[in-house]
Amino acid sequence: MKKIVLTALATYFVILALLFFFQRNLQYMPMGKVEKVADGFREIQLTTEDRIKILAWIHDSKDAQKAILFFHGNAGNLADREEKLQAFVKRGFAVLAISYRGYFGSQGKPSEAGLMMDADAAYKFLLGQGYPTKNIILFGESLGSGVAIQFAAKHKFHAVILESPFSSVVSVAQNRYWFAPVNLLLKDKFNSIAFAPEISSPVLIFHGTADDVVRFEEGQKLYHAIKSPKKFIEIQGAGHLDFPGEFLAEETKKFLDDGKKNGWWRQGDSNS
Repeated sequence: MKKIVLTALATYFVILALLFFFQRNLQYMPMGKVEKVADGFREIQLTTEDRIKILAWIHDSKDAQKAILFFHGNAGNLADREEKLQAFVKRGFAVLAISYRGYFGSQGKPSEAGLMMDADAAYKFLLGQGYPTKNIILFGESLGSGVAIQFAAKHKFHAVILESPFSSVVSVAQNRYWFAPVNLLLKDKFNSIAFAPEISSPVLIFHGTADDVVRFEEGQKLYHAIKSPKKFIEIQGAGHLDFPGEFLAEETKKFLDDGKKNGWWRQGDSNS
């Protein structure tokens, strides 16, 4: 019996060790190749504070007054998001979408600190293109919501749009790896709920009730922690990131129009 217990404990600690040392392979999943740049977009290269070169797609227009800064989820690449990006272009937005470090076309390896530096490089690029902070809209899907929320806690943007967001990666991972002390093992925690109360920008959240990757309750928990003007769109029966780009873009436009009517941007640095 003692031998069985010792074997079980040894196996358990081996599993924990594997989770610890390979956690970023589980958390970040860059996959596939980008065969061509999306129609109307051009490919650019940004250099981060730590001298990492990352790939980005931009669709800019002289007529676009607002720019979407797009942070994708943890799997795939930019080409997987083309339909969403084009939907925002169709609504008259300029769009800048970055490929995180370690993802297709970008140097380095992904980490929470690294992704935040990637976001900062993209933000500074948009400032250089003539888009002030008040005219930039952050869009974060799943993992990208963690990037957007941390960034929005530092600056007041025109709005923040979150698709299938979480309260923290710890909470999501703990649900999946229920047997492990995730909070002790995890390096990149993306503790969004801690940053949420600091956000001053209007926030729109999309979440599906059948999401089995980031539970619906995660989005609700985050929503309740946000103090700025906000709206939660619940999609019955929808799974993870299970929303057409046209729907996301149209609801975003409605949200911004409602915000203009309600005067969300009249105080401080006006965005109207």
